[in-house]
Amino acid sequence: MGTTLALSGAYNLAGALLHHPNDPAAAFAEYEAAMRPTVDRAQKLVPGMPHILHPETAWGVWVLNAIMFVLYRSGLISLLVRFVGPPAHAVPVKDYGFEELSEDLE
Repeated sequence: MGTTLALSGAYNLAGALLHHPNDPAAAFAEYEAAMRPTVDRAQKLVPGMPHILHPETAWGVWVLNAIMFVLYRSGLISLLVRFVGPPAHAVPVKDYGFEELSEDLE
């Protein structure tokens, strides 16, 4: 989700600045309102994260590796990934009326 948030954030910020060229505070407020729901969904972590993925002992590393091996081999990892955050195609994209480039830029 990091790349998706970065690109959609840049797009939404450009659109907000286009709507409020002389009022940056209003542009930033519009940008925040547009991006906050998506950012909150993307940053929502399951209980115990991120500490569970960063063990501090050799035993903890072994247990983590064993769990990850079982999840990977069983195919459950692909199921769990679906619940990590919103899919990239679920991020709303508002039309700000930017000019489109022509296909023949020769």
